[in-house]
Amino acid sequence: MHLLWFRRDLRLTDNEIVTSSSGNDARVLPFFIIDPWFYTWADVGTARVRFLFESLEKLNSNLQKLSSRLYLFEGNSTGIVQELTRQLTERGYKPKLFFNRDVQVEYGINRDKTIVDFYKQLNLDYHIGLNNFLQSAEQRDEWVNEYYTYQRQSQYKTPAIINTPQITLNLPQLTFEELKQKYHRFWAVEKVYFPGGETQAQAQLDSFLKKRYYGYHWKLSRPMLSQLGATSHLSPHLTFGTISTRTVYQSTKALAEQLKTQPKAEFSLKAFRDRLRWHDSFTQRLYFHPEIAYTNRYREFDKLYTPETLSGAKQELYQAWQQGMTGFPLVDASMRQLQTMGWMNFRMRAMCATFLTINCGVSWHHGAKHYMNYLVDGDLAIDNWQWQMQAGVTNPLSDTFRIYNPSKNIAEKDPLGEFIYHWIPELRGYSLLEIEQEKYIETSNYPKVILDWSKTRKVNGKIVSDLRKQTKQRLLSQGGDEYDSAIAAKETVDKYWQHKDKEYKEYQQKLTELQE
Repeated sequence: MHLLWFRRDLRLTDNEIVTSSSGNDARVLPFFIIDPWFYTWADVGTARVRFLFESLEKLNSNLQKLSSRLYLFEGNSTGIVQELTRQLTERGYKPKLFFNRDVQVEYGINRDKTIVDFYKQLNLDYHIGLNNFLQSAEQRDEWVNEYYTYQRQSQYKTPAIINTPQITLNLPQLTFEELKQKYHRFWAVEKVYFPGGETQAQAQLDSFLKKRYYGYHWKLSRPMLSQLGATSHLSPHLTFGTISTRTVYQSTKALAEQLKTQPKAEFSLKAFRDRLRWHDSFTQRLYFHPEIAYTNRYREFDKLYTPETLSGAKQELYQAWQQGMTGFPLVDASMRQLQTMGWMNFRMRAMCATFLTINCGVSWHHGAKHYMNYLVDGDLAIDNWQWQMQAGVTNPLSDTFRIYNPSKNIAEKDPLGEFIYHWIPELRGYSLLEIEQEKYIETSNYPKVILDWSKTRKVNGKIVSDLRKQTKQRLLSQGGDEYDSAIAAKETVDKYWQHKDKEYKEYQQKLTELQE
């Protein structure tokens, strides 16, 4: 009996464990565990749980088309897998467990180790596959080359049928109807902006490649354009594995090959694949360093950035930021979008993060938690590392770090005010110039600015800058693994920007040649 344990790989297409477990007409029991740790965890928001449950429902529907079904168990994952294995063993089966290696926080790491040890003790076989590209520790230096080798490999074939016998098990189970009734609070939303499931993921990719990709390289930073579909909107699907990064990579690469005579289109698709690689590199980092989800990358920042409860002025600043009431329109529009849609584009996420950490002086731990409470695509591998990056913690060997100016970004990213007017109805009827001059004061419910951006940038920015210098001096003087890691990080960032600069120049040259 092959036990097919789905986790963050909720698809049948290009899924190693689906293909591996279902060959030779093997008996397969596909299952997912509703683990209370996940949906009661403080950092999990309603939108993300709903996306998960909907993806499970679609997975079950697709399994039924292959003469199978998805068993929904409920309880502690370790206990469920162990008890399931015992019950099958007592009935004369010899279970073999299939699951994909995944990026985990401490809970997941301990869970998987306990289960593997359990199978070894019982002398039972298990197979750990790959949901996405993850290297072993010995291969880290060759990440980029190995990454592209993996992305170009043939995808795993979807079986035509999965042989799932009818078995009665003495384990806590749920039907999908019971799931909806018991966890109705996750389904009761006014509007679903990101429906889950493998079929929806493929439709989203097809839509993006049909026309939405065009201009991606510049539209992705425009909040209103990205809200309307200028970006792929695949991020929640990649987070829950309803589509594989390899499927996305190969599909975009194939289209780019067809568009070689259209440099703008080709460049947009190349920019998208770069972002895909960027996404996967964060996954790789958390796999080796799960501690970065919650602890500062460098100890020099431990006194400045802590998860301790906020009080006084900082609590007031934090609440204004959460509610989209800071008096900085682009920040507030973004934070309101987050609460409603469970999503923001990357530029706005970064801008709001630097505003909270640098200007408000609030630890990144609080901002990261708020994001994870709302983001439908919340992914610790990306979100919490990016929070540290925007807070100035990472890459201390670089002499500078970026602090976004929310007022300047209006002119650059929302020049007509469409995004601001959409999310801040209090400002409709005022021109952007009038908004800049705060002409709305006393004539609308929109608040005054809660801080002096230039002053806080200077004062708090210096504090962070000094800590970065201290970190750099320590790393340079003591050497060791931490220094080597910092050097590698700086080289990666430098190479990225060198590559982007070279790529853009080549694109401009090619475009000029074609125009001539």
